[in-house]
Amino acid sequence: MSSLGSYPPPPVEFALVSEVVPPSWSGQAVLIRRLVTGLDPRAYCLLTSDQGIYAGDHIQKLETTCYRLPAVRIRYLHRNKWLFNASAVAGAATGIARRAVQIARVARREQCRAILVFTGDFHDLPAAYLASRLLRLRLYVYMCDYYSHREAYEPARRRLSPHLERIVVRGATRVICGTDTLADALADRYGVAPAVIHHPADLSLYALADRPHRAPAPHTRIVYTGTIYEAQLDAVQNLLAALDRLSARSAALHVYGGQLEEELRTRGLDGRLAVHGHASAQEIAAVQEGADILFLPLAFRSQYPEVIRTSAPMKFGEYLAAGGPILVHAPPDAFVSQYCRRHDCAIVVDEPDPSRVAEAIEALCDDAALRARLIRNAQTRARSDFGIDVARARFGELLHLGTVGRCTA
Repeated sequence: MSSLGSYPPPPVEFALVSEVVPPSWSGQAVLIRRLVTGLDPRAYCLLTSDQGIYAGDHIQKLETTCYRLPAVRIRYLHRNKWLFNASAVAGAATGIARRAVQIARVARREQCRAILVFTGDFHDLPAAYLASRLLRLRLYVYMCDYYSHREAYEPARRRLSPHLERIVVRGATRVICGTDTLADALADRYGVAPAVIHHPADLSLYALADRPHRAPAPHTRIVYTGTIYEAQLDAVQNLLAALDRLSARSAALHVYGGQLEEELRTRGLDGRLAVHGHASAQEIAAVQEGADILFLPLAFRSQYPEVIRTSAPMKFGEYLAAGGPILVHAPPDAFVSQYCRRHDCAIVVDEPDPSRVAEAIEALCDDAALRARLIRNAQTRARSDFGIDVARARFGELLHLGTVGRCTA
């Protein structure tokens, strides 16, 4: 990790700003690695404010220059309501200005031709916008989720983020979204034309063979890979309640992620739950291929329904490729619900009703023709929409990389 005072490397194509970067185990870090692999490491640099929340060496580190952006720490006045609100707004503005100076300093030192910024940290998008204006660089905004709906717990940021989003989205050279739903929402709101890159999956890890899925075992393994927080919580609780209502079989939910069982139990996840630790990408692919049912939950009640409606889990493409039947339990207007219905590639339960979830589990277990159709359609969509080669080609096209910066070795 370089410091801001290190000597400059050769000129680079773009500075990539993200709250998390490899080797973090965050899904966004995985996305970044998949997009930039194949680029010459000298063609870009990383800027991150990662505070260690997703620490670990769970994916391979990128062999490029990486700068640590200092954390933004602002003291707020608490006694008077008006002073608190004023100081919160001033603190947010100050944090953005400081981050902008930090980004601009690195981009100038690296002689960058553009700035690419990902959603995540509140300060990053507006700061990258200011830095790009200061240095007269192209700005690319990668919206993994809805920036203006992320700040559920900080009132000042919640009020500021829609205004900041409007300025940044309208001022960007290009906006890239992870789902059609988010792209449509931004187009309707701001009159822009975002590009879509579906979160890519490493399809080389999956057989993608046209073969019948085996009948689920009497004790059915339902698999979820990833973390569970508010964005999935009540949907997972519904599944666990549904497992007690199965009439003809027993089943358990197997969770593979970075959380301890005690943490999940304290979140109200009781019942037939088995918690497993982190695993490599190859091991996770094998787990997904071996699942009787792959479970994809999104919350019906949360602080950020628009984020849930417009975003897609990073694992979505992996599930489509894995060759097992998928059970989506999510609101009806969520991207994953609409996508899976449109392409007939999963059973979708779009009501928060454990009885309906139990019926869906039994249907997937008992109906071989249903399983075969859903799996066939899912793998077709994985090839067409979620391949890494497709995503990298689109990424390079949007950033006007051409053959510049591509590895020749």
